[in-house]
Amino acid sequence: MPLDPAQRHQIEQDAITVAWKAERLAACDDAIALLREVADLERDDDGDVILWADENGHNDLTSRISTFLADHNQ
Repeated sequence: MPLDPAQRHQIEQDAITVAWKAERLAACDDAIALLREVADLERDDDGDVILWADENGHNDLTSRISTFLADHNQ
């Protein structure tokens, strides 16, 4: 038995919602992984995180956080 347009629309909306929630959960998992990395970084005598930069002045963690934020800015 074919679905009526209202049922079809509701199923499509439910699928979109589920996909959005899955994407948000994946983003949260990625953010937690980055925060755990920050927690494990070396610290100076004052307890501040020591961020190392390469020869070009780029910091991998800072770059990854910036990329993460840009990718998940919705």
